[in-house]
Amino acid sequence: MTALRMLVRNRRLIWSLTLLDFKIRYAGSRVGLLWMLLAPCLLLLAYLLLFGKILKVQPAPDLSGWTYALVVACGLLPWLGFSEGLTRGTASVLAQRNLLKSQMFPVELVPVTAVCVGLVGQLWGTMLLLAVVVAAGSIGLSVLLLPVLVLLQALFTTGLVWMLSCVNILYRDTTQVVGLGVVLLMFVSPIAFTADMVPDGLDVMVRLNPLSFLMEGYRAILLHAQVPAFGGLAVFGALAVCILLIGHGYFTRLRTALPDLV
Repeated sequence: MTALRMLVRNRRLIWSLTLLDFKIRYAGSRVGLLWMLLAPCLLLLAYLLLFGKILKVQPAPDLSGWTYALVVACGLLPWLGFSEGLTRGTASVLAQRNLLKSQMFPVELVPVTAVCVGLVGQLWGTMLLLAVVVAAGSIGLSVLLLPVLVLLQALFTTGLVWMLSCVNILYRDTTQVVGLGVVLLMFVSPIAFTADMVPDGLDVMVRLNPLSFLMEGYRAILLHAQVPAFGGLAVFGALAVCILLIGHGYFTRLRTALPDLV
């Protein structure tokens, strides 16, 4: 497939662009790359304070506060990687409009770099969470499937940002719509709650959310040492590949017309 071959062929350039993005972002910062860990930790504390202490959300009667923190972390980490990649990727091509007229540089890598930047922060947090789970002694061989979830998330997000980055050039309000959509999606994603806590009649809101498969997959692997449900994983995998191919095809068709639209 053309999209996958292009990503594999340019993997070193993507990595170099991702590192360059981090160097520019944290240039002159006293804390530097530690912000990648501090930001998720602070957001996790906010979730625990709001849902655990104030709203007293309890996924299970015998669930301890520490276990609930791990439940929230398993939902929050993939959400952070997805939301950052989506918002930054949507605005990325317009922000780098000078590259659109270049015949040498593959401009489709600009949104991909934004997705990778979001994933790097997510992976830092996931490694910290994995260390905690290993220390608790509740890890299993199912952890070998964790890279599969990350890969499917990357393909899904890349396909979306390929489409949205083009739409953002045609309609400049797209970044505002995406920003609002990301906030709304956060409240219907099973971050501070699990899918089985949703009342009947409203569960379709969670079942139609592709991120639900990711979050429940993280919890199955890291908290229960189980293999994620095959049906959900297969559905999300097929959706990720379809979105990737559609996004790449849409970007490729508009590639020659984009310089005249910026």
